[in-house]
Amino acid sequence: MGATQPMTTSELLLLTHDDQRLHLVPVHALRSVLLFSAGDGDPDRAAVACTALPSGQLVHVNRDEIGPHLLPDEEISAALTRFEVTGLRPAHSQRPAGDPEAVPMFGNLADPTWLSLSLGGQCDSACVFCFTEWIRHEPRLTREQAMRSLDEAASIATMEGVVLTGGEPTLRKDLPGLVRHASAKGFGSIGLQTNGHRISDPRYLDELVESGVTHVLLSLHGARRETHDGIAGRRDSFALALRALTLLASDGRVVTEVNFVVCAQNVPEVEDFLDLVCRIAPNTSVRYSFPIVEGAAYDNVEATLPSLGTFTDGVSAAVVKAAGTTPVSVANVPPCISSAVGLPPTYTLSLRRSMLGVSPFAGSAALRGEVAAKLQECGGCRFADDCDGLQLPYLRYFPQAHQHVAAARGRQRTCS
Repeated sequence: MGATQPMTTSELLLLTHDDQRLHLVPVHALRSVLLFSAGDGDPDRAAVACTALPSGQLVHVNRDEIGPHLLPDEEISAALTRFEVTGLRPAHSQRPAGDPEAVPMFGNLADPTWLSLSLGGQCDSACVFCFTEWIRHEPRLTREQAMRSLDEAASIATMEGVVLTGGEPTLRKDLPGLVRHASAKGFGSIGLQTNGHRISDPRYLDELVESGVTHVLLSLHGARRETHDGIAGRRDSFALALRALTLLASDGRVVTEVNFVVCAQNVPEVEDFLDLVCRIAPNTSVRYSFPIVEGAAYDNVEATLPSLGTFTDGVSAAVVKAAGTTPVSVANVPPCISSAVGLPPTYTLSLRRSMLGVSPFAGSAALRGEVAAKLQECGGCRFADDCDGLQLPYLRYFPQAHQHVAAARGRQRTCS
């Protein structure tokens, strides 16, 4: 056998690369589970590459040695808590050393269909679930980096559109110029993700639309001022977002979708929110998103993260209510949950592989989250090959996570 890799007593979890399965390796088992470098294993035994958590160290193990230590689903939360596994790991930089102006790209570099261009983490809101909070004070992309990103992406034959995001992209004075550059480069669609504060000014909205913006994803996280402003951390945010939604609806030149991040604070307003959007902007679609447990969402997990069951119940009721009137979608949930609410999956591995990303976090040394793993309950699911499971902070916070998955699988429906 090859030389074993050192492993500390706090590194008790292995995440296999082939099936995203979470395995427990207790301290007493470290002597029986062989960890080795690539090429050093026994050729007669099946070896799998694993990530040791929480360090992120790549190791290899023999598959038949993992099996006896597989953690029962009902014990996962206790083990994660007992050994203080957080799920955070460094974001590995793709930026060449010594070139601070290189474009920090990640994702599909070969045949992507769309570009997600994060201009920086700066924002004039302080949302309790903000997953980019951890890059809020990181250096933003320079104008030259953003322009080169658009140039390089436009040169890829399969590329169709770009979404400009952040943080809050409208805080940048050069945003209209970047939109014009994207339009000149031939992007078929140019999207903008925004809290709506700046585009509540009709002159600024008109400038962006004239520059080439074709789609807007507007953040609005409550049916009541108190709810949204409390979540957004800004007193006038609700009024500004509603003004922006009204302007977008009356303008008619931009395809608009409103993003409602479902969290513990706004769950009771899921259906009322649908009524609000229909009243103000009847041709607008609604997206119900599950929090990505990074940044502020990670820091506020106990007060903010809803259960998948709560999400499913609330969104299912809204889907029924919206039938035939308002297009509804979901985001950031496993495909079993999408199916359970009666909607097509939108967070599958295959769909996410279509994205080319450019973001300051690709060159950041800051810690981030969203490490995901599958439970034993996930075995045999028809979406198993297109899903990477549940985020580790969710598994830690909800001891009943396996029951949530089982309930979703029991409610799965065939979606058109």
